Amino acid sequence: MAVKYALGVDIGGTKVAVGLVDDTGHVAYSLKVPSNKESSETLFQCVCTAIRELLNSQQLNIEDIAGIGVGLPGKVDVENGVAVFQNNIPWENFPVVKQLQEEFGNIPIKIDNDVKVAAYAEYRLLSLKAEDMFGYITISTGIAATNIINNTILRGSGFAGEIGFMPVRSFGRTSGLEISCSGPAIERQGKQMYGEDLSTKAVFDNWRKGDITASAIIANARDGMVQAIHNMICLLDPKIIVLGGSVAQNNPDFIEDIKTVLGLSLHHEQKHILNNIIISKIDSGNNGIIGSAFLVQ
Repeated sequence: MAVKYALGVDIGGTKVAVGLVDDTGHVAYSLKVPSNKESSETLFQCVCTAIRELLNSQQLNIEDIAGIGVGLPGKVDVENGVAVFQNNIPWENFPVVKQLQEEFGNIPIKIDNDVKVAAYAEYRLLSLKAEDMFGYITISTGIAATNIINNTILRGSGFAGEIGFMPVRSFGRTSGLEISCSGPAIERQGKQMYGEDLSTKAVFDNWRKGDITASAIIANARDGMVQAIHNMICLLDPKIIVLGGSVAQNNPDFIEDIKTVLGLSLHHEQKHILNNIIISKIDSGNNGIIGSAFLVQ
């Protein structure tokens, strides 16, 4: 084949997505299958089956691809290729790279945290200067961040970017950012304050109509996100911050509200970032596949 594709694998609690990606980030072919989480082995075989199904559908052999990149939730030992700890999949201290190489041969295989690979997709496609600090925050079922500079993801001791644990004020109390401001948090607060089941989308719809209760819920989420983004700006001074995840991508007016309130507390030397806080333009179903594939391209 003329184009050398890499195979990106995005593993989540509900689905495994695999795709063939070229070095420009174009997803040529992809498929999704439900995650089989009965055990570590059933999930691993689920991944292998999805990979083989994709290759067979395109009449490709494993030797035809540049390598396999894998994104998965939780703490990942990138150097040793081990899934260390995950809340929603059964892979505690699971040797992902070793197992995949035993299954598919000694081809390039790398793994990383799912938010980090999504961030890496955004970073690569922006073609920033090497010295530019890049920031990424996903606002979705969970909330997490990644920073990249010189094509290097900042990792700390392995748990860097887990801003979902960051303390923020939420309805007059101190709480975690993710517990207070994520999509499920907005839905839970809607149920508590309306006394009925309301989806995150319904709360946002009510907010747009000027509903007082919804306005209080969305303002609470906004203020928590403002604090988190302000902290990133003060600590790392990114050139650009990309906001991904379903809450960000489905509610651009919410992001504009965040930027408006954020601008009130920024120092004048920091205000340049307001023009460089942008919403991801990558389909949220593909950023994990693309970023994973980029690990081996």
